[in-house]
Amino acid sequence: MSEAVSYNYTKPFSDIMNVRAFSPSEERSVELSKIAEQAMREAVEMRHSASEEKQQQIERNLLVFLAELDDESDYNEEFLMPSELATNATRNVLLQAYRSLANFSLLPRFVTADGDGGIRIQWQHGARELRLLCSDEGALKLYWQDGNNYDLEEPEVANITSRLKWLKEV
Repeated sequence: MSEAVSYNYTKPFSDIMNVRAFSPSEERSVELSKIAEQAMREAVEMRHSASEEKQQQIERNLLVFLAELDDESDYNEEFLMPSELATNATRNVLLQAYRSLANFSLLPRFVTADGDGGIRIQWQHGARELRLLCSDEGALKLYWQDGNNYDLEEPEVANITSRLKWLKEV
């Protein structure tokens, strides 16, 4: 028999696996076990594929939000376009954070230029709010608020990831 593979399978799969215990023929038992294992493998692959596709769509949406800031007609001498440093720093940290979060689909409420060459991103869920600010020089700040409680945190990927999870806990 092939090596056992660890799966999180649902009740239908466990029902198939239980047939093995009650089968009068060992050959039939092995055959059903292989069918069940293949069915579980396919289900896991389908779930993984759907999850990857969803993750790629979220990443595309984030990149579209940032690309929308590139329309030069929205800017002038008084309201500056985001700098390349700001765009790159924001894109990199966002993609790293979202890639480390499996099945996280809460997109920013808005992504906007700050007028000084930087970028502001805001997420909101219930009373909780999270803001990622990036200066024209690429310096990041992470601000969170929950009602009257608020603070700044280091804008490391781990903190952003943690705060994005926190945001959805409401």
